[in-house]
Amino acid sequence: METTTQSLARKEFKGIDVTKFVLALLVVAGHTHPFKDINNPTFLYIWKNTLLLVVPYFFMAAGFFLFQKVAHKPNKAQKLAVIWPYIKRIAKMYIYWTIIFIPITLWDYATDGIVFHKDIILFFRGTLFFGENYYSWPLWFLLSMTYSLAFIYLLLLLDFKRNTIFLISILFFVVATIFNELVKQESNNNILLEIGKTVKYLFLTGRLFTGMFYLMIGGLIANNKFRLPHLATITLIGIAMYFQYHQVKIVSPLFFGLFPIALFLLTFNLSLRGVSNNEFYRKSSTVLYFTHMIVFFIYSLLFQTLGYFGWDAFLVSVMIPILLTPLINKYENRFTFLKELFG
Repeated sequence: METTTQSLARKEFKGIDVTKFVLALLVVAGHTHPFKDINNPTFLYIWKNTLLLVVPYFFMAAGFFLFQKVAHKPNKAQKLAVIWPYIKRIAKMYIYWTIIFIPITLWDYATDGIVFHKDIILFFRGTLFFGENYYSWPLWFLLSMTYSLAFIYLLLLLDFKRNTIFLISILFFVVATIFNELVKQESNNNILLEIGKTVKYLFLTGRLFTGMFYLMIGGLIANNKFRLPHLATITLIGIAMYFQYHQVKIVSPLFFGLFPIALFLLTFNLSLRGVSNNEFYRKSSTVLYFTHMIVFFIYSLLFQTLGYFGWDAFLVSVMIPILLTPLINKYENRFTFLKELFG
């Protein structure tokens, strides 16, 4: 295992690249539902919980590579000078992809039977607070990244120390978990029901507030401030699965939220000597994540019906982005817009 941030900077992390590619495939499957005809409760339980690993892993990977660069800088000004351009880049990606999805959003507005000025309100709410509009569901990751990094930037500007920022991120994660419970509207308390309605109206769920925690975890792992032996990591997985199975309110989601951390710890440092094209996996995961819903929408509209799910939709939504990846790699240096879209 590498022991210095300098060695981290030099090393290729094939484990992260390959794991992100596999998880991107899971994102596509989660949206196109190739297993829609499987009704086995055990399978559905495992499948549903597996999907919860995806975006937290992406957050940790982003924090891993960003904050090991920040740690090299000797003073606050230089640390902030690394974070600020990154925030702008992620915010621009979010704006660009939101614009790209606008034709699909307008399609929904043209058919949803809602007065157009209300659709405009829904668009701004979806864009600023949900991180998604019609079919642009994956974009919430970028919005959460933008808000989380902007808040971290502010805390660093105010001279907050790393450990304090991490504690604040834990608080946000707990709040997010509570929000996720409240929006289910399962409480018998009228006050909690009203709070849940408000949270659901404003934020849909608590997911926007989870990004900061996982970004910080990724940064701590990169800088050797968070390490667990393999046995402890496997034990962590066992505890998470136990509570997820028994479904204790608030407690179960909090413990299961540690499962993605265990996955990252087990995979980030894999050597994978047999993998020689990890750059392709890295780019493919990004292209898959951001384009599959567009492919899915067009395929469903032209060849099936909107709302259609199945294996064919999954395969098309995977294969087209993968086929596009070499073209994007080839032309992104010539067309900088491609680099801005796909990082």
